[in-house]
Amino acid sequence: MTTRKSNLDERQEQVLLGIEHNGCWLAFWGLLVSILAQEVIYGGELKYIAGEWLVFMVLCLYMLYACMKNGIWDRRLKPDRKTNALASAAACLVVAATVFLLVLRRMENMRIAGYGALFAGLLTFILCFAGLSASAAAYRKKQQEDEAEPE
Repeated sequence: MTTRKSNLDERQEQVLLGIEHNGCWLAFWGLLVSILAQEVIYGGELKYIAGEWLVFMVLCLYMLYACMKNGIWDRRLKPDRKTNALASAAACLVVAATVFLLVLRRMENMRIAGYGALFAGLLTFILCFAGLSASAAAYRKKQQEDEAEPE
């Protein structure tokens, strides 16, 4: 594989990496907020969010694959049960609130909206926690493989 000559010095390369890093996360969180806002505003119709959802999923899958391939978890968070539970709880709350607003808007019944939000939130927590736990286990396995390799 040939590498192209860079016109940047090392400092500029580091600055550019920081800009790209921030841009990636801005796109990630911006797409998520856009999808959730459109879900609430337009009542959950897929035709309004299909493009954003597709780009968001591609970005998520790419980042997951690239990080796992390179044995990277996170700069600050540890791949443990506590972190997985907190992240799953955050996802649970976001999904529950979104489902509550969507169901309430369509059915105008607080009880049904509450049950829907509770079910969706719990299911999200379980699936997210299971996915994070499986990813953490794969990360730890990759770390052990990398440490076992001679340099």
